[in-house]
Amino acid sequence: MYENSAEPRDGVRTLTPTGHLVLGMVAAFGPMTSYQLEQRVAATVGSFWLFPHSQLYAEPRKLADAGLLEETVENGGRRRRTYAITRAGLTALEAWFSEPEHGRTEARDLGLLKLFFADLAGPEAVRRLAADQARTHRIRERELSDRRRELSGQAAGRHMLATLELGVRHASTFAEFWEELAEDPDAI
Repeated sequence: MYENSAEPRDGVRTLTPTGHLVLGMVAAFGPMTSYQLEQRVAATVGSFWLFPHSQLYAEPRKLADAGLLEETVENGGRRRRTYAITRAGLTALEAWFSEPEHGRTEARDLGLLKLFFADLAGPEAVRRLAADQARTHRIRERELSDRRRELSGQAAGRHMLATLELGVRHASTFAEFWEELAEDPDAI
């Protein structure tokens, strides 16, 4: 959760993107267990933000220890832990929203990596790669469109839907690029 250690430096704790994700999910959707958090993430931001799901089980406890979430443990049964946002957690989110975002967009795409070296493979290999990538991105476009449609019927926030719309457009643009390349590997 904190940059390089669990101990704050100079009394200031720096949250990672996973910390902000957990705070945002609990603030937006209400109290939840880590399992519910994992399910909600998979159905929403999991379409564009990938990370180990084990973090969704460890992070809430760290945030609770820091006073940003409140933890309630069931008395019996499985002793599930439910997390709710605290005032300090809302303040941390407000501070995060007010910070300018200068982060670099990551595109860890194996298709793009293969394309970078495709001069070593030849035009037929490029054509196959491009056709496969075009299919992959069209499938992704449909999945995101379906998810957006599902969420629009569930009182999802308009910015949540906008995030999915950007994902749809991203997948569509990538698919168009790969379709052009599949048609003529030398055209681009």
